[in-house]
Amino acid sequence: MDASSPLEPSGAAAILARKAAEDATAVREFSANPEIADGIIGFHAQQAIEKWLKAVLASRSVDFEYTHDLRHLIALAGIGEDAAPFDLREAVDLTEYAVPLRYEDLLDAEPLDRDATVNLVEEVGNWAGAQLSEATEDAESPDDGGS
Repeated sequence: MDASSPLEPSGAAAILARKAAEDATAVREFSANPEIADGIIGFHAQQAIEKWLKAVLASRSVDFEYTHDLRHLIALAGIGEDAAPFDLREAVDLTEYAVPLRYEDLLDAEPLDRDATVNLVEEVGNWAGAQLSEATEDAESPDDGGS
């Protein structure tokens, strides 16, 4: 979230989480339809994960630029490989669906594993939901002054 954002962190986080859930719904609904291209499903999966990561960052008042680079957002969120709550490699691999595969017919992408993608989006959503709940609880609990 850049410094010019007029929203409070919790408001930005809520909007981003809602938008992420909308993209996740698209992934679930589209994945069973063979007439919908992998690129469309991959795009919405990437967008859902990107928005959930940004929602978590916003809830923590972490400044972030508006990027589609999931590797960068994962690093900002402090998610390490040793304790990752979801498959980092699979998440990062979806970055290519953000822009290049939407506009570049020359890229030769592997077929998307739709079931794995749906599961990944759900895992990231569950993780983000827990992080956002924790941030809300922390914001609502009175500061006991360290006692």
